[in-house]
Amino acid sequence: MKKITVRKVDWRIFIINLVASVIPLYFIASYAYKLQNTTIQTVFIIGCLSIVGGINFLIVKSGTYLIDIILKDDEIEIFNKDKVVYNSKYADIHSYNIYHFINKRGGYILRINNKKQSFCSLLTWAEFSIVTDSDRKNYTIIKDTLNAKIPDKKKINGKDYILKIFSAMPYIFLGIAVLILIGIFIYLIFYLK
Repeated sequence: MKKITVRKVDWRIFIINLVASVIPLYFIASYAYKLQNTTIQTVFIIGCLSIVGGINFLIVKSGTYLIDIILKDDEIEIFNKDKVVYNSKYADIHSYNIYHFINKRGGYILRINNKKQSFCSLLTWAEFSIVTDSDRKNYTIIKDTLNAKIPDKKKINGKDYILKIFSAMPYIFLGIAVLILIGIFIYLIFYLK
């Protein structure tokens, strides 16, 4: 029997956090556009984004809690304190998947389905702000145990595709932002001629 403690991110808090960051960004950009001095614009944007980032960190931190994953010889159990969140024999599991969310620093998704219940959650490191070697080992232990006990049940479903696309969004937005900056520079070069 292996007992692993990880931090579970509540999906509702995660979505609220996304909304809480997008709405202020609109107003920050709108007000920064009205400022004439670029130095003041830069200071305003950096200051506001720092405040929004700090608030987002606090929102996410408040929406996480520690859970225990117990990997037995014939079953997996997931507990939130003393409450059973998920319990299944390995033989009853229809499908599962485990993969990193965003990158190796962003935690990982664990999805397990059987006839009666399912568990799908973003799991992150026990110490919220730092990744330790034991956290990396815990991810490997969960992945290796599931791969060893039920190797033919690892399947990708529609939820996994949506979450993988969702986790790639920061990189997509970064690429779009770089293209916009390049477009602005090209426009300014040809406009200033």
